[in-house]
Amino acid sequence: MSTTPTTPLTDQRTELLREVGYDDGRAGTSLLVDQQIVASESAHPDVEVLPIGQALKTYDWLQDLMFGLIDPDEDEHVQQAAELLNDPVGHFVRVREGAVVTSPIQLFSILESPQGRQFTHNVTVIEAGAQVEMISGAAVPPSVHAGHHISIDECYIREGASCRSVSIERWGANMESHGYARTHLEAGASATTTALQLAPIRHHLANSVTWVERDGRNNDRAVMLAPAGTERVVDSTVHLVGDRAGSESVTRMVSDGGVIVNTATLVGDAPGAHGFVGCDGLKLTDDGHIEAVPALRAVDPTAQLSHEASVGRIAIEKLEYLMATGLDEDAARDLIVQGFVSLELDAVPEAVAELVAETIASAKTGGM
Repeated sequence: MSTTPTTPLTDQRTELLREVGYDDGRAGTSLLVDQQIVASESAHPDVEVLPIGQALKTYDWLQDLMFGLIDPDEDEHVQQAAELLNDPVGHFVRVREGAVVTSPIQLFSILESPQGRQFTHNVTVIEAGAQVEMISGAAVPPSVHAGHHISIDECYIREGASCRSVSIERWGANMESHGYARTHLEAGASATTTALQLAPIRHHLANSVTWVERDGRNNDRAVMLAPAGTERVVDSTVHLVGDRAGSESVTRMVSDGGVIVNTATLVGDAPGAHGFVGCDGLKLTDDGHIEAVPALRAVDPTAQLSHEASVGRIAIEKLEYLMATGLDEDAARDLIVQGFVSLELDAVPEAVAELVAETIASAKTGGM
C-alpha cells in the first residue's frame, strides 16, 4: 500500500470526474490536474500508486522501463514530452505478484487552464499472475474549450497476469490530444481494453502498439464519434510475437459530420498466431468522412489472421421500420446508432459497466 500527500477533491472536480468513471472506495487513485499530481493513493496492500517522479527515486529499475517501449524520438509530440525527463509528471502503478484486486484502480487527468498544455508519462507494471481492473478518464471543465494534451502510457503485463480496463475521454471541442500507448504482454498474459471517444474535439491522435508473447491474449475495442469539426486519427498495431498468441480488435466509428481515419494492423510473427481485426463505420450526414484501413501481415506461414471492414449509411428500411412503430425520425436514428456502437459489457469492469452504457446511449441524444 502506498500513499502520498493528496489535495481534497473539490465538488466541481468530483462532479467532473464522475462523468468519466471516478468513484470513492477504489483500490487506488491518481489524479493529474494541469501539470501537478494532486492525488496519489492506494487502499490495497498489493497496489502501489505513486507520482512517476517519486517512483523513479524509489525504484532504480523503473528507469529501464520509461521509454522502454517507445522511442523518445518517435515524433515531435513524444519529443516534447521526453524533454521533461528531468521533472517527469504522470502516474506510476504497480500491482504485486499474484495479487487479485477486485476493486478497480482509477487514473484521471483534468486540464483546468484555458489554452493549457499538459504532458503526462504513465508507467504501469502488473506483476506475474496478478489480476486487476483499471479505469482511466480525461476531462476538462465547461469553461475550458481549447488546449493541448500529450500522453505516453507504457504498460508491462507480466507472465500469466490479466488486466481489464476502460477509458473515457471528454476533452474540449477546440482541443488537441495526442496519445501514445505501448503494451507488452508476457507469456500467458491477457489484456481486455475498452476505449470510449465520443465527445467533440478538434484533433485527436491515438497511436498504440501492443506486443503479445506466447499464449498471450489481447482484446481491444473502441467506440468513437466524430461530430462536425472533429478529426480523429487512430493508428494501432498488434504484434503477435509468441507461439499461439492471439488478438481481437474491434472498432465502431460514427461520423456525424466529422472525420475518422482508422488504420489497424495485425502482425502474425510466430507459429500458431491467430487474430482478427474489425473496423465498421456509420455515416450520418453528407459531411465528413470515415476511412477504415485494416491490414494483415502474416510473417509466419502458420499464422491465421482475418479482418473485415464496412462503412455505410443508415439503411432506409431499418429507419422506416422503427418509424412505423411510432418513433419520430430523430429517435429512430438515435436507436440505430446506439445499437451499432453497443458493447458486450461483460468485458467492461463491473464498476463502470452502467456508466459505459449510459455514455454510449447519450452520445447521439444530446447528453455528451
